Amino acid sequence: MFHWSLEKSTLHTSNVPANRAHQSGFALVIALIMLLVLMTMGAGLSYIASSQSDMVSAVANKPLSIEAAETCFDNALEWLATTPGISWVNGDGQAYDLAATGQPLYGKTVLADTVPLGKSDSRSDMFKSRAGRAFYNSCVVEKVASTASYGIGSEIGTANGYGGSSFTYTIRITAMGNYNVAMNSGVINKVLWQSNSSRSVLEAVVQYTQ
Repeated sequence: MFHWSLEKSTLHTSNVPANRAHQSGFALVIALIMLLVLMTMGAGLSYIASSQSDMVSAVANKPLSIEAAETCFDNALEWLATTPGISWVNGDGQAYDLAATGQPLYGKTVLADTVPLGKSDSRSDMFKSRAGRAFYNSCVVEKVASTASYGIGSEIGTANGYGGSSFTYTIRITAMGNYNVAMNSGVINKVLWQSNSSRSVLEAVVQYTQ
């Protein structure tokens, strides 16, 4: 006669909890791998979106920053024709930032340089807003060289003195143009805004005779 025993019954069921624990651990590993894959995909999509945003900004904002730097050239040449400009160029002509705080060209924008002469400004508010946010925060002039050309003397007895003399100056102008968008509460960051898309540095070398 078969005798039932508790020890034999428990012997056949002792391996079940161990198998279930092993399966639960494997599912956790799979879940962590999937989470890592999703995080990698999210980082990649974020990088692509950021790159595309920079490209769009470059197309939309770069021309305005270049225009702002070119405005510096116009304003600097106009300043050279003034009394302070003539004094500077006739002197040492060392590097001088005209757009620094408190200097003659501080705070100049593309809008101020493009107002039609003798006419009222009837351009749209949107245009005025964009042009008013394109400015240059550096406009450095430096005298590179100067040469003198003397006039030819007259024959003795026919005229008094010699012909007038003229000076030719070579001036280097370095400009940093910016285009900024409104930040929090409408405050504009005049130091840096997307340096790769809305900031341009231009240099021009000009000669003029005085």
